[in-house]
Amino acid sequence: MAPIVINPILVTFGLFFAYTAIVSFRTPVPFARGLGLEPSGRSGAIEIRAQYGGFFAAAGLAQFAVFGGLISASAALFVGLVIFGGLIAGRGAAFFVGDKDEKLLPIISALYWIDGAGFVAAVIGLFLIP
Repeated sequence: MAPIVINPILVTFGLFFAYTAIVSFRTPVPFARGLGLEPSGRSGAIEIRAQYGGFFAAAGLAQFAVFGGLISASAALFVGLVIFGGLIAGRGAAFFVGDKDEKLLPIISALYWIDGAGFVAAVIGLFLIP
């Protein structure tokens, strides 16, 4: 029963992380602007590629490594838990800081749901591991 739930979680995490890595690496400036960031020149583009491209590529590989027998499902789910948990915790705290009259960008609003759902999915996956 557990693999029926855990494997789709790992694949979904892996695809989300890989998509984030590819888009941020290929088009760092538009990616950053979609998040409300303004990279400064080549240095800014390099940093977006490193922080989002490199980081999320590694996170995606961790999810898919389970299917090659390189790491356990619990290790990969823990990676997802740390990433999504950290992001949703940071977003939750940040929500209460700053100008509350300013509307959030659509992608930022969506990331509250994505990160929250990712955190819950990782918890469920870890709970199901025997």
